Amino acid sequence: MGKTQKIFLCILILCATLNAYDNQDSSADLPNTQKNEGYGVAQIREKQKLIRAKSGQYVGVGIGGFEVKKDYNNQNQINTPMILSLKTGVQTFFNKNIGIRGFFGLDMGTGLLNYYFSKDPSKSFYSMLSLGIDMIAEFPLSRSYKHFLGAFVGIGGGATIYTDNDNFSLFKNAVYAAGLMIEGGITLSIFVKHRIEFGLKILPTSKSLLNNKRFETSLMPYVMYNYKF
Repeated sequence: MGKTQKIFLCILILCATLNAYDNQDSSADLPNTQKNEGYGVAQIREKQKLIRAKSGQYVGVGIGGFEVKKDYNNQNQINTPMILSLKTGVQTFFNKNIGIRGFFGLDMGTGLLNYYFSKDPSKSFYSMLSLGIDMIAEFPLSRSYKHFLGAFVGIGGGATIYTDNDNFSLFKNAVYAAGLMIEGGITLSIFVKHRIEFGLKILPTSKSLLNNKRFETSLMPYVMYNYKF
């Protein structure tokens, strides 16, 4: 079983567990007006309360990685640095299922910490600042509307820098790139305030966006935890 299949299996098991837990006490949590059909005043108030609870400021932290292909000492070197991702912004939901969020992100990593668990002789460093907007679409996993599963897609601008101790020395020969940044993935919201994301980013230094035969990066998979205040 591949890594992607294992991730999806874990998500399905977690969703099933949350749904079973909520179904046990959903009758006690929901007001009587929500048990009946129609849209009464109390039900409308509950929906507005949920929308307000899902909207607001958030902060996130995650880890990811991508493959770097570059020219090092006249040879093609491949490295997979471990990336620390930080993210913050404001999200607004229009209803219980659809929302948008603005984000300001920082991704940074070094070849000294990489998924090959080997020493990087070039002592490389990568960093990206990004600013953009995501659209979120999700559906509740139970009648209590405490947990949601969905997807997100976003677009923004990113400014990156990559440097090492050889061909891409800082200031003089470092790789500077600014351009389009695209992201998307699966999102799981737990008790409204806690959100787990499994995403994928297309970086400005991606081969499809950066015209540089001496340096390129792959797509960046990542996992992130967000907390909404």
